[in-house]
Amino acid sequence: MDKDLPFEFVDACQEDLEEVQDFLQPFMDRKELLQRTSIEMQLLLKHAFLCRSDGKLVGFAALEIYSKKLAEIQCLAVVTAFRRRGIGGGLVKQCVARARSEKVKELMAISASEDMFFSCGFDYSLPQQKRAFFIEP
Repeated sequence: MDKDLPFEFVDACQEDLEEVQDFLQPFMDRKELLQRTSIEMQLLLKHAFLCRSDGKLVGFAALEIYSKKLAEIQCLAVVTAFRRRGIGGGLVKQCVARARSEKVKELMAISASEDMFFSCGFDYSLPQQKRAFFIEP
């Protein structure tokens, strides 16, 4: 792959649904992302961003706004061959900008890539005081 190919970051739209679903399916199959129904993906596209290289989809992220207090970055995915080239960080910056424009107070991300989120300005919320706990019911 040519490392000098420009990357284009654009807002997703409903017409991108099928392409996004096809793009994300391998990530969901490998359990790198949670499974999403078509309806869930349609809702996420309202605040979602694509990264293209030479017209091809190489990255995706969505912002799910729960309330004016809290939003979450969802479905952050970058094609393996394009990782470590700023795409993930660029998609996160798009989500942060949208959260800011929507006046969301706090934005969270759940990820195995904590270094990338730290480099984007994220930190633990209330370090040493509170933690998030999860269970599969």
